[in-house]
Amino acid sequence: MKRKIFLLLIGSILCTGALAVYGRSLELLDKGSKGEDVVRLQTRLMDLGYNTYKSTGSYQSLTQRFVQSYQAAAGQSPTGRMEPEALTALYSTNAPIKPFEATIPLTFTAQSSYFSVTGEALPWDTVKSRLQSGESLTVTNCATGATCTLLYEEGSGHAHLTPSGAADAAAMTAWLGSQNSFYKIAVTALIDGQPIAASLQWDGSSRACLYFSGSSSHVLGLSDAEHDSLVKKAAGQ
Repeated sequence: MKRKIFLLLIGSILCTGALAVYGRSLELLDKGSKGEDVVRLQTRLMDLGYNTYKSTGSYQSLTQRFVQSYQAAAGQSPTGRMEPEALTALYSTNAPIKPFEATIPLTFTAQSSYFSVTGEALPWDTVKSRLQSGESLTVTNCATGATCTLLYEEGSGHAHLTPSGAADAAAMTAWLGSQNSFYKIAVTALIDGQPIAASLQWDGSSRACLYFSGSSSHVLGLSDAEHDSLVKKAAGQ
């Protein structure tokens, strides 16, 4: 009887293709996947040194690149997707650790704590209702008064934007660096002629995130304390 039960369990696992780690079944994770299993994957990649961002719970292009980096180090085909067997290996004690890079080049100058420019703190829902896809926003560095133009693409918890041109990308690089350092600065965004307090982050090449009062992050929709603090400072609080 016990042998029959054992064989049935094995057959069930083979039929579903699912493996288990820490009492949880493992299923294919690929670009577009979301949820707790993605958070666990991202956190494990962070532990091993491949994820240099944070655990967001959303499997997008950045996570895909981290997975490919791990797969190359593990001698796997860098597909950017994680099959159940690959996940089992990832969570094992034999998973390769990425060598630590002793130096991290800084390609920007930190923002001064004195702000000559401030704006009004408006709730993100109010700001979002005023924005249209493709709209140009004049963004001003609160510390220096320098400006650049960003194009609004879309936004759920916060605004996603791209530089309007090469000069605007160069300005962003001067403010936040040519690499995704996760550094943030206080800015204002001119919307309907009104300067609105915000916090800006830049990926070093083509994409910017703009947080307003009440904005949420990619990390399971939670708020970001650093952005929240900078928004308040940009509002003169």
